[in-house]
Amino acid sequence: MKVPVLSTIRQVYLRQMNTQYSRLNPGFTILEVITVALIIGILSAIAVPGWNAFINNQRTRTVNDSVFRALRSAQGDAKLKKKDITVTFKYNKYPPVVSINNIDQTLNANGEIKAGIVELATGECAADDCSNGFTTDTNTNIIFNNQGIIENDDSLPFAITTAIAEGKGAKRCVIVQTILGNMRTAEGDQCPQPDDW
Repeated sequence: MKVPVLSTIRQVYLRQMNTQYSRLNPGFTILEVITVALIIGILSAIAVPGWNAFINNQRTRTVNDSVFRALRSAQGDAKLKKKDITVTFKYNKYPPVVSINNIDQTLNANGEIKAGIVELATGECAADDCSNGFTTDTNTNIIFNNQGIIENDDSLPFAITTAIAEGKGAKRCVIVQTILGNMRTAEGDQCPQPDDW
């Protein structure tokens, strides 16, 4: 029987290429794989808590900015439309809801903030500078009259505090100071906190 010469040469060539390739690329040792896995584990253990804190800070900032914009918008609409506008905060819902003349707006940043992550609390401040917390059993409404002035001035200063659920972590607030609707934002320890957080 004749053995084709080209087929034999091809087989010899392929065997030589396979042995050369396997000598040049032997793979990773188990020690190298364990070292890389350990480094990845250490870096992720350091980075994850910092990343979570950053994300939580951004979530509270987003909800707080939405509260501030809703209040400013309601005040401007009251002046523009020359009628009373009532802003109500429904903070027992997740995500929190602000209602302007019975039209609800969820404060979830277009679905970016899931239910149960950010908590909202409102109330009358215990002190004029809102440093001693606030009572949550007061009215959760702010009424702007046709001139943009707050009608229910007996509950001023009024604070709306946003925080990560159960009051942990980043905390921001909007404080309505005067009957003229002067508002300011604060964060951290400058924000009043209800007793139940």
